[in-house]
Amino acid sequence: MAAPAPPSILPTSALGVGVEAFLAVRAAAKAGIADARAMFELSLTGDDGRFFVLAGLDPLLDALERFRVKPDEAAWLEAMGLVDGTTKCRLDSRFACDVDAAPEGSVVFAGEPLLTIEGPYWQAQLVGALVMASIADATFAATRVARAVIAADGGTVIETTAASARRLGGAPLLARAAYIGGAGATTSALAARRYGVPARSLQPARFGRAAADERVTFEAWIAASPRAATLRLDPRAPRESLARLVEAAAEARAAADWDDGALAVLVPAADAPELARDVALAFEEAGLREPEIVVADAPDEIAIMELRRQAAPIGGYCVSTHVPEDAASRWRYDLVALEQDGAWSPRPQSTSAGDPGRKMLMRYVDAEGRPVADVAHLTNERILRAKDGRFVERATGATAQLRGAASSAPLLASVMRSGKRASPAEPARAIRQRAQRAIASLAPRHRRLASPARYPVGTTAALAALRAELASK
Repeated sequence: MAAPAPPSILPTSALGVGVEAFLAVRAAAKAGIADARAMFELSLTGDDGRFFVLAGLDPLLDALERFRVKPDEAAWLEAMGLVDGTTKCRLDSRFACDVDAAPEGSVVFAGEPLLTIEGPYWQAQLVGALVMASIADATFAATRVARAVIAADGGTVIETTAASARRLGGAPLLARAAYIGGAGATTSALAARRYGVPARSLQPARFGRAAADERVTFEAWIAASPRAATLRLDPRAPRESLARLVEAAAEARAAADWDDGALAVLVPAADAPELARDVALAFEEAGLREPEIVVADAPDEIAIMELRRQAAPIGGYCVSTHVPEDAASRWRYDLVALEQDGAWSPRPQSTSAGDPGRKMLMRYVDAEGRPVADVAHLTNERILRAKDGRFVERATGATAQLRGAASSAPLLASVMRSGKRASPAEPARAIRQRAQRAIASLAPRHRRLASPARYPVGTTAALAALRAELASK
């Protein structure tokens, strides 16, 4: 019998964007710019030169296609004095902007435009919080996992926190992002069903303490999941727990036609190398096949590299999709240009995070297809030649040369026109494969985890001059 179709996407209320965005619609109408065509741009701040994996785009496009202020929501806004009758009528319109973005799964860098929304000012500014909420956390989660996957060097990476995130229903979009970043599995049932992410069941600590005899809980867990049992050593007394686990595994093999090779053992991160060796030895002495040994809570990619350096028999790592508290502050969604009297007028930026004006971001690659630099151009200027082209680096403000570049192509592509997708949604697996190819295409100096070489991100001289001119006014 075929599995039932995945549930429809959970509804998103338009009120989730924040009350100030609705008040801005009303104010924009009074200022005479509500219907002026505007371009807003999403960018990531910072200049550490590390790569990021762009994620969250497809869920954003789904949300934008369905974005609509419902009658009861509009009535509430009016009752609260946030909108007037004219604004309320304006809100009774579907989203009709154009969206350009780097393909989801692309390797991107701070300081460059990653997504643009162009359309009526009131709409483009209204969805800003939605854009930030979709892309920011997902990109950090995908990047965190991608770095862990590099550190694991072939070991399994399991995403373990989306199911228990501090929100009702967990955070399946973070599990999806982790999968795009390279995670081999998730513990989120919702992400597994909705996005096709492989699921993995790990014995929870609370189950191990449910019975007076820990061996009973091990035997029960093996019986409940005979094809892929993953048992957890008690971190309070891991070696005593290991003895009971081996007894349970030996009993299961003797009592039934059970494949002990499908067993996995979760060891705590503390003393993981020593415990991994103890597990392997204990199973060997019991005549059992060595299980997959998984570190229960690997803190980050640096910790994973250290575990690998100790050459312990570890085959997997549980990784958190925890997003730093300051993650949102590193993203900017700014107005960069406004059309007035039939002509586009660039808008100065309040910080150095972005550049004014409508732009095209070009990625330059060498003869082997490895990225060598990303350069933003104004839309009305000639594209820099790959050979011997010169640009202004954002990090230093110095003029640099496109070294080793053989060709270039726009990084952003059309993903939505007039509020409708430009192409069908992609499955998460296809986006994951794109991310893997993109990371593999990076030069080793840009891909390394510790002290990576700064990837060149910059602008043309004309764009740098425009930024300086507007900043001085």
